[in-house]
Amino acid sequence: MRRGSKSNRLLDFWVGIPVLNLVATLRRRRPRPAGRLRRVGVMCSPALGDTLLFAGAVQDLRRFLEKDGEERAELVHFCMPQNLAAAELVAGVDRRVLLDLKDLRGTVARLRAEACDLLFDFTSWQRLTAFYSMVSGAKYTVGFSTAGQYRGRGYDLAVEHRRDRHELDNFRGLLRAFGIPAGLPPTLVVPAVAQQPLADAGEVVVFHPWASGARGWLREWPLERWVELAAQLVGDDTVFVVTCGPADAEQTGQLVAALQAAGLRSRPYVSPDGFVSLAHLLRRSRVVVSVNTGVMHLAAVLGAPTVSLNGPNHDDRWGPRGECVRGVPADDGSGGFLHLGFEFDGQPTDVMGKISVASVLRAVAEVKQCAAVRRAQLGDGAEAMLRGEHARHLA
Repeated sequence: MRRGSKSNRLLDFWVGIPVLNLVATLRRRRPRPAGRLRRVGVMCSPALGDTLLFAGAVQDLRRFLEKDGEERAELVHFCMPQNLAAAELVAGVDRRVLLDLKDLRGTVARLRAEACDLLFDFTSWQRLTAFYSMVSGAKYTVGFSTAGQYRGRGYDLAVEHRRDRHELDNFRGLLRAFGIPAGLPPTLVVPAVAQQPLADAGEVVVFHPWASGARGWLREWPLERWVELAAQLVGDDTVFVVTCGPADAEQTGQLVAALQAAGLRSRPYVSPDGFVSLAHLLRRSRVVVSVNTGVMHLAAVLGAPTVSLNGPNHDDRWGPRGECVRGVPADDGSGGFLHLGFEFDGQPTDVMGKISVASVLRAVAEVKQCAAVRRAQLGDGAEAMLRGEHARHLA
């Protein structure tokens, strides 16, 4: 279920709440499963960024399940078509099971066929996923109780979902409530590719200007600001690579043309294989500047120097998490109002326009300096050691 779709959210609210709570009234919360766990299921939001952050919780859970002297428990990731590109990179799962949340009968059948001893639902607002957890056939379920969403009664263990901490920390809190130590960074495994993307380019600076969702334009920066930023960042061998999905090809072409008209080398890039080739491109870039969306989280998790143009998103709630990252808010302090990702009604629509080029340039300088310090600390073999450090990222 897409949080960008208002009709889906309304249906989930007006139908989901009464159905979920009626069914919850007819069942009792069960005790924690005793004995060895044979199969554990995990499910998260269909959003790409949420899935990438959720990778950290998967690593915590994988470590917990690998107990000495016991047979390795199977970890199954229930994912959706919308987040499959990110789900394919999440390390630590044994199998992925694809669900179509709109297919009620098929989804219930697939969940029940897995017969999980334990199911963690990392979604935060959907009543539909809480309902599926409740009828999944799992012996014990854990999920979020989110203020105003009326969904917590569907779990055997309901954990408070908080708006005063980053979503990554909410995911960790879900595990800690069950007694699982949490705190590992998100970990991705990216398959090797036959040929590195844009291998003929020089110093790569990646711009990702487009946000997904029904109101994605409210998280986009004015085109002329990208051109002004590029003019300040250009070097002798700099190529500005504008990444996008197929749906954004036309407006990407407009930005590339504007950059080229300003005398700047620029190329569009659409990944041919989901996030795989894109991940390799991001890892070799000198810096990534992106609106707050899934590609931004991908760059940050992979260790690329990353600047996020936050606007409606607050850095403490949805900002980048990585080693050399910065989030840039509106210069006047406005924005930062998104909690679950869809609270645009009644909010200002011009917060992205209040992010100045000067603020972004300062953030770029900070992340580039951070990356330079890391290379200096590693010495002569810095680049090779960095690749080794991220071997878990680039298999």
